[in-house]
Amino acid sequence: MNIGSVIKYYRTKNNLTQSQLADGICSISHLSKIESNTYTPHESTIQALLVKMGVQWEKEVDRYKRLERQLGEFIDCSLHYDLATMERQYSQLEQENDYIQSSDLVNQYELYKFRYYIYQNDQAKAERQKQLLERLEGSFTAPEKWLHQFFQSLYYTMLNKTEESLRYLDGLDKGIQSIPQKFEGEYYYQKARLLILHDRFEMSAHYAERAVQYYQLHHNYIRLLHAQLLLAINYTRRNLLAQAGGIYEVLKRNAHLTGQQDLYNQTVYNFVELLKQKEEYQQARELLHELKENVSRHSYFYKAVLVSLLETKLERPADAMPLIKELRELATEPKDEYFRIYANYFEKRSFSQEDLWTYCEEKMFPFFRKNGYIKEGKKVAAELIDYYQRNKEWEKAHFYRTYNERNGGEYL
Repeated sequence: MNIGSVIKYYRTKNNLTQSQLADGICSISHLSKIESNTYTPHESTIQALLVKMGVQWEKEVDRYKRLERQLGEFIDCSLHYDLATMERQYSQLEQENDYIQSSDLVNQYELYKFRYYIYQNDQAKAERQKQLLERLEGSFTAPEKWLHQFFQSLYYTMLNKTEESLRYLDGLDKGIQSIPQKFEGEYYYQKARLLILHDRFEMSAHYAERAVQYYQLHHNYIRLLHAQLLLAINYTRRNLLAQAGGIYEVLKRNAHLTGQQDLYNQTVYNFVELLKQKEEYQQARELLHELKENVSRHSYFYKAVLVSLLETKLERPADAMPLIKELRELATEPKDEYFRIYANYFEKRSFSQEDLWTYCEEKMFPFFRKNGYIKEGKKVAAELIDYYQRNKEWEKAHFYRTYNERNGGEYL
């Protein structure tokens, strides 16, 4: 415990000046050094100062140990993705916020609050916490500095700034010796997740497999499912469809049995991507309609399901129009430009092929390229390659083929 900070906490709480508290016990300058934790006083001095404020030292030790234990549980919930318990622990710790600020638990507490806000996808609170941590950074230990940088990577992932996020993670490679042991699996998982977003599949698979091994070894079964989902996505993108299909079947069953509804929905959604790749559109549509019925209509995920449905080669062209209309009605926020672009794309695909190719080239492809949507950009590029080859416009076809043959920003 930072005993000096505890003394200062109770002195302030009791509206005492340093002069009033020090009177008859020690000098004001002595008390000032105690409160700033630059001097460790004799036990008798501590007892005298606490007694004067009506504070029992033994109870303070018990309180500190309780908070230390609660903070440890808060951290463990983060690592095991137990978000419901984490929320309860957060509420309890917040009631002790002022006291924690006076203890040496404060850095860990503020760091994991940042992680909690990212889990909650609360961008406003996460931004305020980020600014607070930047002010505290000078007091961080080496493992705390590592965590701070790691959490900043997660923060930028939340904002969909994946290149910035990956830059922070790449910077951690140099300080891998400082990684808190409990966070090794999380580091592997996040690295795999970001690499797959950048189409760097072999490196992504390497880190995903390490995450799976770590979570298996440490019996972290929920995060194990998440890491296995990454592997399945990775295998799908690399056209290893049999391996991916086997993982998806296991994941669907285990996510259902463990009550991980969000994970189940994500598994089904990504399994649909595999089915579309195999041109098994009927099953893909059935699963997407199941998702459409079971997820919140106002969620980001619901809009992604609509886009996926529109990609499944609907049985009748007329079936697309209600879905396009619904997607347009839901995509009204500035952050929904991705979905508005898709609504326009599917509408033009239904009515005007010439408008479609102009839109793909002038609006859709530049948007995906600018905002780091590599998979979507390559999909549009493939359509433009086919279009320009049919029209014998070889230079333009070559431009999009060059983009499409890139691997994680590097040419094959």
